[in-house]
Amino acid sequence: MMRMIVEKALAGILVILFSATVLTVIWQVIGRYVLEAPSSATEEIARFLLIWLGMVSMAYAFAKRMHVGVDLISARLSPSGRKSSARAIWLACAVFALAVMVYGGGLLVNITATLGQTSAALGLPMWTIYSIMPACGLVIAYFAISFMLEGAPTEKEIPEQGLVEGDAK
Repeated sequence: MMRMIVEKALAGILVILFSATVLTVIWQVIGRYVLEAPSSATEEIARFLLIWLGMVSMAYAFAKRMHVGVDLISARLSPSGRKSSARAIWLACAVFALAVMVYGGGLLVNITATLGQTSAALGLPMWTIYSIMPACGLVIAYFAISFMLEGAPTEKEIPEQGLVEGDAK
């Protein structure tokens, strides 16, 4: 239930970010070619929106299990081996998200806040832009731990047969 709420929230955020990005880029094009007065502010806004769009999209794709996975080894395991393998992979994903995205991203946010770094055109505090990394890291870790505790991988993660297409029988 909670996972579905978080997924819907991510989807809503993505719609807002994508719409804002499209509107910002359209305004930039109009400003540059119609009004002949390009704005550095809209260029910077579009860049920041693209960063946020990429990070939130990554969390959403992870939540929907649409991320890239290589099942070359796990496809050859027994069903119990595939379940164990899936749990180990979810654990590794959670550890990565917590260590790199949450901890490392948190350090980046802290450093830029301490230094008072601001963006060039808008003067926004850069820590607000970078804060998306630890936030999405928490979301990814939440889903990874949730999938790991759930125990059973999806049908997509457990192929019907142990052979990969093209392998000799």
